[in-house]
Amino acid sequence: MSGFSTAEMSRITVAGTLDELSKTLELASKLGSIHMIDYDGETDDISMGSPELIADEISSLLVKIRGCVAELNPVSGTRKSLKDIRKLLNGPFPELLEDILEKINSLDDAKNTLEKNIHSLDITSKLAKLNLDMDLLGDYKSLSSWIGEFGDLSNIKSKLNGNNNSMIFTEESSKKGIGAIFCKKEVSEEIQSLISDSDFEAITIPDSKGSAKNILKELKKEDERLNSSIESLQNEIDEWNAKNGANLLACMELLERDLEILNAPVRVAVSDHAFVMDGWIPNSSVKESSVALKMVSTIVETEEFVPSHHHGHDSHEELPPIAFTERNISKPFELLTDLVGRPKYGRIDPTMFMLITYPLFFGMMLGDMIYGIFTIMLGLWIKNKFNDNEAAILASRLVMYIGISCVIFGYIYAEFAGWEIFIYEKLTDGSGHYLKDASGHYIYSENKSPVAFLSVLYPELEHGYGPSVVLPFGITLSFPFHRVGSHMSDLIVIALYFGIFHLALGFIIGIIDVTKQHGIVAAFFEKGSWLIVLIGGFLACYGFLVGNGEGLTDQYSSAMSDLVFYGGITLVVGIVCLCYGLAKYEGFGPIGIFVGPLETISLLSNVLSYIRLMAIGVVGVKIAEAGNMLGYDNMIKSFELVANGDLLAIISGIIAMLLWIGIQLFAWVLGVFSPNIHAARLHFVEWMKQFYDGSGEPFKPFGSKPKLVEVE
Repeated sequence: MSGFSTAEMSRITVAGTLDELSKTLELASKLGSIHMIDYDGETDDISMGSPELIADEISSLLVKIRGCVAELNPVSGTRKSLKDIRKLLNGPFPELLEDILEKINSLDDAKNTLEKNIHSLDITSKLAKLNLDMDLLGDYKSLSSWIGEFGDLSNIKSKLNGNNNSMIFTEESSKKGIGAIFCKKEVSEEIQSLISDSDFEAITIPDSKGSAKNILKELKKEDERLNSSIESLQNEIDEWNAKNGANLLACMELLERDLEILNAPVRVAVSDHAFVMDGWIPNSSVKESSVALKMVSTIVETEEFVPSHHHGHDSHEELPPIAFTERNISKPFELLTDLVGRPKYGRIDPTMFMLITYPLFFGMMLGDMIYGIFTIMLGLWIKNKFNDNEAAILASRLVMYIGISCVIFGYIYAEFAGWEIFIYEKLTDGSGHYLKDASGHYIYSENKSPVAFLSVLYPELEHGYGPSVVLPFGITLSFPFHRVGSHMSDLIVIALYFGIFHLALGFIIGIIDVTKQHGIVAAFFEKGSWLIVLIGGFLACYGFLVGNGEGLTDQYSSAMSDLVFYGGITLVVGIVCLCYGLAKYEGFGPIGIFVGPLETISLLSNVLSYIRLMAIGVVGVKIAEAGNMLGYDNMIKSFELVANGDLLAIISGIIAMLLWIGIQLFAWVLGVFSPNIHAARLHFVEWMKQFYDGSGEPFKPFGSKPKLVEVE
């Protein structure tokens, strides 16, 4: 049962003399098994410790390394020994770091200067067309000037022609472009009104003198020099990164660990001569950690945590942080559990259950073989792209799990890229009657599916139909299961039953949890009453719906009437128990009598919400099917015309092909996101709310797990 619960925890207290503190913290960091409790400093004569003096120096170096890593994005290499990295940090590496940081800063300065130079080059190249010296374009006391781009130069020139109070300089033979207008200040308002009607955009004059053409030559030379300098600096930086990038990351990891240790005394209670470190530790690590810590400290005491059983919900008992148990296959689903918070201590961990139900729900909704293959490929890409990120690796495994489920359900549904693998039509005679063979069976056409070649995956199937079984309560299972055809109504029934069983599982988990916390009586009224309501409601609804069908025998109809009756009684009993549970155990008081019947209505909506297992999948299939009709079918028709010599059809064929590929990609991307969202909703909203308390504090052990540096 360890996979269905979180790790059991113990309280650990480590004490010793002050000269033992640094060794204790260093060892605790290496062990990586203690969740430290920060000392609050409220005890007289006992204060918080102080960081080691060298912490500021380490912090300064670490800031530089982080900045360098952010600029270079180096690639991690093989794991380095602690001795080698210490030697590197105590040797030439800080100087190498300063050198590369200087080059990075020089590169940034050169890029900024180049950007400004390009801007100046652009402006000067425009002004050079006026054939005027730069110092003649402004800084007049008695003249007003407008230099910039005009939308209608010819109009301005015609209006200013013969005006002795103004001058205009423009590009030769240009109706629209660069111009410079000068006028006496007393007529500036008149000129301004003319310019306002000509779509004028001013240019800021650079602070330079001399011929614009000469300045332009100098700017071009500066542009070449800066580009050469940038290329040279970038090559040097890339070469340094290739040679030292892995060491840079290893140094950053080690210094982060060192800084955490050096700053850790502020989390510890200290007196003039001694220290006390308080924390939590998983029971599985108690023995090993205690033996190791006793070698560097005076006192190591552990006490297994045993929760007290309160029959109320106002307990302020300090609970341990929540650590997941060691697991392998189901570990990726811890990401989903963490989305809603760690379970409260002592409660059942839902992670193992989601290993089964989450891929199941996703596969039911997407259920297409090629989309499943694409999803698996996405998971592999994430794994290769972010192979140094633990969370990304877990996410990649999760994506591959749901991709495998999608392939399996795609095989069950016999679907590939939105097509059904089996598409047969009954043959008819000229009058529209279906043809039959000598045995009285319908005669079918050849398989018309574009992916009919995949029918080899289904040996010995006649016209796409294989074994079928009818189970109690109206459940029909078939292989293949044609969810968008003959079995759509069956899928609705199955989706509803999945909802009933999933919710029932949630209530059973709730009963177990509450029993451990508050006893079996409280568990029965708090969670068991909901299970009774669910069962009674299902029996009554099933009996009513089936009993009102046509063609039933009197005996079967009577049995359904009895089912409605006894199911209704069970439902009423459940509601009564629920009302009592709300009043007695949930803190509602007398108002629980009125809240109970209203709350049961929400259970119906919870069950009906599982119909999305059918609806989302069918909608996705129809989107892909529409893409096939609009894209693939037209593409085939167009290329057939091309084969017959109609070369103009190739354009429409390519357009149809791109449309088909685009809709297929859209259907897959939508299929990855939408079923994930709805599968998560069914778990987080419909299922987990029936039993889950996500108030647990995540277990955060002191000391990061080494990735690049081997710690002794």
